[in-house]
Amino acid sequence: MVSFLLRGIAVAAMAAFVMGACPNKCSGHGTCGANDVCNCEQNWVNADCSGRLCPFARAWQDTAKYNNDAHYYTECSGRGYCDRSTGVCQCDNDFTGSGCRRMRCPNDCSGHGVCYFIEELAVMSSDQRIGGNAAFTTFSSWEREKIQGCKCDPGWEGYACNLRVCPKGDDPLTVNDPVYTSVAQVDQYQAIILTGATASTFVLKYQDPDGNTWTTSAITSTAPSDATPALVPTAAPLTCTAIANALQMIPNLALYSTTLSGEGQISVTPGTANPITRTPPNAPTGVLGTAVPNDLTHISCIVAFPAGPGTTGYQFPLICDTVAHTAAGSQPMSAGTANTCQVVEHYPPGGTAAAIVTAPYTELAPCSNRGVCSGDSGECTCFPGHKGLACELQEALV
Repeated sequence: MVSFLLRGIAVAAMAAFVMGACPNKCSGHGTCGANDVCNCEQNWVNADCSGRLCPFARAWQDTAKYNNDAHYYTECSGRGYCDRSTGVCQCDNDFTGSGCRRMRCPNDCSGHGVCYFIEELAVMSSDQRIGGNAAFTTFSSWEREKIQGCKCDPGWEGYACNLRVCPKGDDPLTVNDPVYTSVAQVDQYQAIILTGATASTFVLKYQDPDGNTWTTSAITSTAPSDATPALVPTAAPLTCTAIANALQMIPNLALYSTTLSGEGQISVTPGTANPITRTPPNAPTGVLGTAVPNDLTHISCIVAFPAGPGTTGYQFPLICDTVAHTAAGSQPMSAGTANTCQVVEHYPPGGTAAAIVTAPYTELAPCSNRGVCSGDSGECTCFPGHKGLACELQEALV
């Protein structure tokens, strides 16, 4: 019996000796294993388990270990070093986040924009402040949640949103586009087409060249026929007038006007809509669609307004919103409609349809291509012989 107890004491002493042989007793974050090696708990490293492990994320760059298996997980994404005392990555410049997993937006968008992941920017690619290809709205590559970019506030541009937007206008020296020398440039017209035999309630949205998005108050149309074909000629003018009044109420000369009232600058008239489809939307040529006249189930209003000094140029189409916005706090309040409302490019009057469809737009260019834009002030310095807010006018050189 005594011998058995002595052997037990000896074994216990040896176990204590083994534990004591592991460095720093594994710092309380592991167990001492064979050969005096610590088996560290999760998120602890070093020979004595004294260091914290930092977050792992997809490597910004690495050597591929297998076919189709690059950008594998690595500590701090390979773009920083790990502070073992805290388990927090100290990221290289321009990298941030847990494990340095994402890039910073340049200069935090200078206080004039919002930072988004590249996959989010792809969804918004048709937005004027993004300037992407509207045909590609998804981005699924490995860096989709790593690279970030700025969506600038209205009136600001540049990769860091650090430059003011200058006025845009028509180049006074381009009578004909150099690619299409046989046809004159054309202004852009839009047609609003309401389809349905009943009255409609809707709002219009417009994005101006500075990137502002404006929404009108609710617009109520007249029913195309009121069940009386004789009233068709009356319904369209009333609806077009209501649209014109709503657009003229948009503040700050957003629908560019040389007069404070905007009178005479915005034209909304009834007429047969002649749709054009251009791909992409600002392409110099297009394909004609089917004409839509005013009849028992349609109201077509032709809309024209300057997008900038001396030009309608290319505009982002008006958006017709027929969804009901009736919840408390909605702005604007609108009853909506079951009818459809479509906005199309309309080929303008004058000339033959074929010639119009192959005609490029008048320019909507910074400083009308006839001056230098100051990103600091947002003002144009015009070349000699040119003047105006956007250098869109010519003057005699004396």
